[in-house]
Amino acid sequence: MMTTRFEPVVNADNKGKSQVELSSSVLANLLNSGLLHCGDCKSLNSSAKAVLWHALLESVTTNHD
Repeated sequence: MMTTRFEPVVNADNKGKSQVELSSSVLANLLNSGLLHCGDCKSLNSSAKAVLWHALLESVTTNHD
């Protein structure tokens, strides 16, 4: 039986950081609720940037009465 071990590398560059994948609806909910700010989202690939941009545009064009 083959056993694999996960040994994460923690160094000064990644300490206190994590990468996650969220659905666009969860992202929009977090942005709209104020729990997540676009400035907190860093090192995004082009797909993630497009989803974030769309969620931000949608959040400002949606009527929040």
